[in-house]
Amino acid sequence: MDQQEFKKCKRKLFELSNQLRSRFENNHQELWYSFTMSVDSNRKLNIHYDYTNWFDTKYSFSDQMIIWKRKYLGEEASEEKDIALVAKYDSEFPNDPI
Repeated sequence: MDQQEFKKCKRKLFELSNQLRSRFENNHQELWYSFTMSVDSNRKLNIHYDYTNWFDTKYSFSDQMIIWKRKYLGEEASEEKDIALVAKYDSEFPNDPI
């Protein structure tokens, strides 16, 4: 897929996610702030909704990416500051909502 096609698909996914969020809102369901989609080896689609309002926390987007990569990609933090970040997240969010 070339870059132009990728951007087109990315815009479409963004539009669809906004429509889905509107459906949650219209049906008086708790609104999520982000979601992760994955497909397993059996081609089963999984969607995990994150209800954490990260704007109300002191975690930056890069902090969230470090935490997300650990959960979904199995990447362990290697730098001391990132290890401390993950430990802080684990203590503040023991249910691992991301």
